[in-house]
Amino acid sequence: MRKIAAIGGIVFISFILTIVAMFTKLWISWSIGKFSYGIGIVPYHSNSAGWFTAASWMVFISFGLFIPLILVVLFTAYKVHHDGCCHSIRHCFNSICLICSIIAVLEIIAFVLMAVNASRYVKGASISLGSSAYLDLVSAILIIVATVLSGHASHHDCH
Repeated sequence: MRKIAAIGGIVFISFILTIVAMFTKLWISWSIGKFSYGIGIVPYHSNSAGWFTAASWMVFISFGLFIPLILVVLFTAYKVHHDGCCHSIRHCFNSICLICSIIAVLEIIAFVLMAVNASRYVKGASISLGSSAYLDLVSAILIIVATVLSGHASHHDCH
């Protein structure tokens, strides 16, 4: 029961970090003289470069995948609470592991796309990754921890 509670807590924190990263406007920040600017992925910019659009959609998809992930975590917590961690629950933990893996890959690729291409966004300005990109990276790291915990619970705790 402790592992599913830890998985649920980590998934919730990662979900909040993804929401904050998605809706804040500091994915890429730049300054020209004394003026500082930033851009986020929401609202969607249809005229952006291809790498920016791809990174935006990866974050949107990972945000959407959190909904079934949270539902599976809640269902698994309910089943573990009532039936214990038996062999029939193993597929639930494997589902959590799969969805977490997809989310982690999407968020890491989005971060890498932003990090590699940020210097091309505005010519003649001092450009850096903003805090939103790093929040997305922290969310991906936390979701990797949830992936490992759910995989461990599936293979070691569900007999």
